[in-house]
Amino acid sequence: MQYLRYQLQNARHINRFLISETHEEPVSGKPVRINEEANVWEGSVGAVTHKNPVREAFVAKRRSAHDPYPTFTSKQVGGSILHRGTEHALSAHFPFDDPVISFSGFYPNPTWISAVALTYLEVEKAMSLSCELAVAGGVRLFLNGALIATFTPHLRNQIETTLVKLDLQAGDNELVVFCDEFAERDSDCSFSLTCTEDQPSLIQKLPIADRSAELVRAVEDALGDLSCRSNHIREGEVELFCSNPYENEDFIVSLVGATEENFMVGDLYETKAVFKPGKSIASLGSCESLPIGYLQFVASTTVQGMEIRYRLAFENFPLSLVPNPASSMEERKKQAFSFLARYGERNGNRVVAILHAGGDQKTFEHLLKRQITFINKRSDCSDFYLSYFPHILRTFSDHPYVTKNLKDEMKACLLGFRYWHDEPGDDAMWFYSENHALMFHVCQLLAGELYPDEIFTNSGMTGVEMQQKALDLLADWFETFFSIGFTEWNSPPYLPIDALGFASLYAQTSNKEMKALAKKAMDYIYYILAVYSLEGIFSTTAGRTYPKELFGNNSNCPSFINWIGYGIGNTSHAGKGVTALCFSDYQAPEEYRPYVQVPKGKALISQSTHGYQGHADVYACKTAYSLLSSANNFRVGERGFQENPMHLLFSATEQMWINHPGEHALFGHARPSYWAGNGTLPRVNQYENFASVAFSLPPSHPVDFTHLYLPTMEFAEVIERGSWLFFRSHKGGFGAVYCSNPLQMVSYGPNKEREFIAQGRQVLYLVRVGSIAGFGSFTDFIASIEQAPLNANEHTYVFDDQRLGRLEGGYDSPLHVNGEKVIYTGFDPVGKNIWGIER
Repeated sequence: MQYLRYQLQNARHINRFLISETHEEPVSGKPVRINEEANVWEGSVGAVTHKNPVREAFVAKRRSAHDPYPTFTSKQVGGSILHRGTEHALSAHFPFDDPVISFSGFYPNPTWISAVALTYLEVEKAMSLSCELAVAGGVRLFLNGALIATFTPHLRNQIETTLVKLDLQAGDNELVVFCDEFAERDSDCSFSLTCTEDQPSLIQKLPIADRSAELVRAVEDALGDLSCRSNHIREGEVELFCSNPYENEDFIVSLVGATEENFMVGDLYETKAVFKPGKSIASLGSCESLPIGYLQFVASTTVQGMEIRYRLAFENFPLSLVPNPASSMEERKKQAFSFLARYGERNGNRVVAILHAGGDQKTFEHLLKRQITFINKRSDCSDFYLSYFPHILRTFSDHPYVTKNLKDEMKACLLGFRYWHDEPGDDAMWFYSENHALMFHVCQLLAGELYPDEIFTNSGMTGVEMQQKALDLLADWFETFFSIGFTEWNSPPYLPIDALGFASLYAQTSNKEMKALAKKAMDYIYYILAVYSLEGIFSTTAGRTYPKELFGNNSNCPSFINWIGYGIGNTSHAGKGVTALCFSDYQAPEEYRPYVQVPKGKALISQSTHGYQGHADVYACKTAYSLLSSANNFRVGERGFQENPMHLLFSATEQMWINHPGEHALFGHARPSYWAGNGTLPRVNQYENFASVAFSLPPSHPVDFTHLYLPTMEFAEVIERGSWLFFRSHKGGFGAVYCSNPLQMVSYGPNKEREFIAQGRQVLYLVRVGSIAGFGSFTDFIASIEQAPLNANEHTYVFDDQRLGRLEGGYDSPLHVNGEKVIYTGFDPVGKNIWGIER
């Protein structure tokens, strides 16, 4: 038997295991009603109190369960376990520097997931090893066949820790971990084992039969180095790069992936990257031949019959496919439908687009049937698609594609749906964020209007009664919304969902009051897009974001909504918020056009307050060249979720942000993740084109560094001088970042030459933005920064900016400008806009 042998990562992390395939079982329970307060959104106290009773009952059983030692058929790569009558293969887990063993994922329906991990620990002499066990879900630990620890917190998406003792005998010791969780929606199921003291002599061993350990290690290193030249492909061929482990044969990497939505439903794109012997570049073909959007791939290769997997993601957006915008909004709506019918994600948005613009009947029927099945299962996010059914049934009742069987299925789907949490159900649908609450209410009203005299079987109410209930809930929703705005402020993934609700309501309801409120809300959407977009690209500080939005600015939905409204931005594969807008007669307000494009030399300063109890105080400075935006003093030092408190944008691909990773996994599922959100929120303060970002990370957080995203290959120039990084955009925007701790550019892996890491739990960043209009040249901009007196450490700063004056602040002190504290609070969701000179 051959073994892969590894020292512990950082001398402490036990993270080399054989892991089984994940066992999945649907979970059902007695349908229950949840009588909780309506319209309690993210950021409010009530939002976190809502729990799924089905989950609570299931978890109670799991906490008291006694799980036996797993049944193995063979304890090596290619072996398997038998669990509840199903055989699950064992494969080597390659952590790529992630100390966490994760079985996390997205499950639209309640599911019990479980998996087994196996490793061997080799020590020279017997010892008692103290470890911290961190768990999301629950685990059972078996050492040399005996159960030594049971830890079952099962707190949804929360990591709990405990200390365990491993009494190791001299030689090899078998460690087996059984890990499980009740999965609903985004679900973290994971564990990590960290020695409380360094153990440089302890060895982890994985049995790999008769394979060459040396060759496997070389291929592992190569796959971990896989990357694209850029995170954005817009023209030419899609090229991949990595160090090639083979001199005399092809190194073949298989790629299977899609956009997030297509991935979830199994509409996958498959291709291969073939690296010729000794070569480090491989082409996937022209960008036009790949799907459009932010593509997430499982990258795998086989060495001596053993598969090694990693992940890769990039935005593919061929500019050659983007149509020139028509002169009127009505014509651009037609262009949008044509684009979605041909290139859209394979969901309900494409279904509607095919009806409006033409397309293949088999594709239409396949996608609609799959959408009906998805909703009938009450899958999470069903409310995002159900609103299309009334439109299809009313507008296309006589269309040859919309057969009687399809109409009957859509009707049954509408009548049997669960429209609110106080109706019975055992599903995992999420009712408690502002976008979902809106969509459920809109769907209920539209369905009730379509079938006023029918009985809705889940609620037992008539369509007329459903209408009244929805009207009451919507009235409360809009009253709250117009007073506090979006708690999920400026959210690239969720602003389109809100637009979907508003546009669907505006286009379809017969209720005049609701139609007027929907129009007013759509106007507010376009106001936000006008202020917080640059050249039509919506990328800004946000209450919630994901990697697919952060790295997919060309193809995100808000930029598509901009394109339809003002002819600036891009078309896209993603139709959320777009499809309903296009089948409505809504017109974007012309009064917001002055905010869309700022004249050269001018600056638009905008301040506003958003969300429950003044949740976020937002500040933005927008010029012709850049958009710097921030959420100021936002929950400083607390655990973050998916908030992005500071963002700098020059173009769809030239951008910079700073965050504390929520996890080590580059392509993980956690919220916050590696790039989206913050494990620990910093103090962010902004004044015009200056911002400070100060972190103090708790000792308990597993990630002990912060980092910034700065894709050097996208900028015209990047210069490092001392503690400053200077960068110049292609259109004349300038940026500078100071860091109190040394910044190290990543040179290996998918983030190479685009990530800069600052080690340490206390760190201060300063950001200064300018342009050719304000400073004349990049050289003069750099000189003005370097000549400005700066007294700073990881906690505080005093920066005498030549144009803005004395800027003082830090982690424990908000920003003062020339001795006066900058006021961020007290605005409303529309806020205050001031035109000034770019400084």
